[in-house]
Amino acid sequence: MTNRAWFNTDQHLLPGKEIFRSERRFALWAYTVTHGQALFRSLGSTDCSGGRPETTIEVLFKPAAIMKIRDCYHGLLIRNAPADEAERIRALYPSVDFSPSDRVFLLESQGETDYVISMAVGWHEDILSPTRRSFFANVSAGDVRWPPTPLSGADAGFTIAPAADLIGALRSSEGHQRVRREEYRDVYVVMTRVEFRDGPDISGSGVFLTHEDAEEAIAVLAPHVADCWIETLPIAI
Repeated sequence: MTNRAWFNTDQHLLPGKEIFRSERRFALWAYTVTHGQALFRSLGSTDCSGGRPETTIEVLFKPAAIMKIRDCYHGLLIRNAPADEAERIRALYPSVDFSPSDRVFLLESQGETDYVISMAVGWHEDILSPTRRSFFANVSAGDVRWPPTPLSGADAGFTIAPAADLIGALRSSEGHQRVRREEYRDVYVVMTRVEFRDGPDISGSGVFLTHEDAEEAIAVLAPHVADCWIETLPIAI
């Protein structure tokens, strides 16, 4: 069973071709100015009863130059716009210098049509584990930290949790069922390097909620180690 697809070539994106269809509800879930990424995610059940399906569906547009969207789609069909419709929509934005690779994707729901102009679109359906921010939050070779946001790159910081939420999560984590981790909070890890005959030992020496606290810990440890520094790491909340 195919549970993912990516469309970014003329062969894949024939004018008028249907790309994606689902009866579930969708909303814009994340946006980042880095590469203009716009992520839509399925929400709960199709009948609005509050139940949650076993799988999650995500749709990513990249890079999105223009978006005309709404807050929620009750059922969603996405297709590549016919040539005349695409030209009409592009003409609404005379100040935008569109690339030849920019395509107009129509978002149809309940008899109404929105659109996103981007170079590519893809979707992925699977079981989204509690600590995985999205199917498109990938670890890169240059940064092997846990991805704290649904999309890589700069975002508005809406998923940064208050310190009180972090403390509350630590207090209530034992004996509870696993839940989705939609927020994160940076903590400050003091790292130390100690030299031995058989080589250096590098380890974490403490985790602190503020940079100031971590600096105080370094002041205490510095005289006793070869080197010490602060690493900023995200905690899933």
